[in-house]
Amino acid sequence: MPVKLLALTCVMMTAALPAAADTFLVQFGGRTLGQLNVSSDGRTTTLRSTLGSTPMGVFNGAFVGTSSGNAQTARFTGETRSSRKERVVTVDITAGRATATIIVPPQESTDLSDITRVPPGVTDPVRTFVHLLEADGCPGAVQMYDGRRLVRLTLTGERRDGMLMCNLDYRVVAGPGHLSPLRIASAKIELSYARANAQQILQGVRISSGIFAITLERVN
Repeated sequence: MPVKLLALTCVMMTAALPAAADTFLVQFGGRTLGQLNVSSDGRTTTLRSTLGSTPMGVFNGAFVGTSSGNAQTARFTGETRSSRKERVVTVDITAGRATATIIVPPQESTDLSDITRVPPGVTDPVRTFVHLLEADGCPGAVQMYDGRRLVRLTLTGERRDGMLMCNLDYRVVAGPGHLSPLRIASAKIELSYARANAQQILQGVRISSGIFAITLERVN
């Protein structure tokens, strides 16, 4: 469910890509639903989320997103497969502008799949998560485009409580909300960072929207 908000969550396209895998447990209501993993071979970064223990199996499935290229020219491919739907999205972004979008099946397209409606200064969901993962201090604002909607992530506050805690506002500013028919269009995100050997490390993420709240807990 709201994992899509991350993978969907999440750029400064000059940010360094992770050299090794980062793995998080996805938890909801005190139970582990699955895992989210981010890895890179130096040119292509892959984000995988697998959910297998969601309530009544409604949101069981997998999402695989890849972002290849460089800071100037990148191609994002997102594959969503579950009992409810199957969808493949491909987005090309050059210098912060969407230059091509392909949605399969085409009926999954939205008004924002028309690249002429997409403003400049966007990045894809994988690079958005890397932006959060590789931040030094709290991450700056970012606009995420996933081929179907435009999301704005904005820093709303920060504090130190043993770790650096960063609060973000996640808002769908154009296109449909997440999880039809719920159409979730906004969420609050709290990031927790620790420091080890002078490096900042993302330890956990909490995403809440209405009565829903999920957490990502680092396991390596």
